[in-house]
Amino acid sequence: MVIEFIPADRRVVSLPEEQRQLCLNPVERTLFRLFLLHPEGISADDLLLHWPELCRLYEKESRYDDKPLRDSAMESLCGESKSVFYATISRIKKKFVGVLGPLKADDYIIQRDSQGLYRIRGLRREV
Repeated sequence: MVIEFIPADRRVVSLPEEQRQLCLNPVERTLFRLFLLHPEGISADDLLLHWPELCRLYEKESRYDDKPLRDSAMESLCGESKSVFYATISRIKKKFVGVLGPLKADDYIIQRDSQGLYRIRGLRREV
């Protein structure tokens, strides 16, 4: 699985193997990048443990120069209800399915496993 994040646009994600591109907003790109960096998976309840990493990734993806505004977006993502987290995962899935179709998109989907960890399906490794 090869994924390229186009830095000039901060929205375009290129999938060279599929010869496709899709647009993800900065929060979606940040969350997707986080899961690319953690093939072992992350529990929704442990998302806050990745705060420094999330903020660093979002700083690269966001157009906001205002640190409190960036922090606010990440606080929403890591919020106790996890509603923004779940909605973001759902939007990412919908975009991949829309571009690749349900079968090919399957490897790119962030999904919860039987242990309660969220992972990108195509990156699953036994831990």
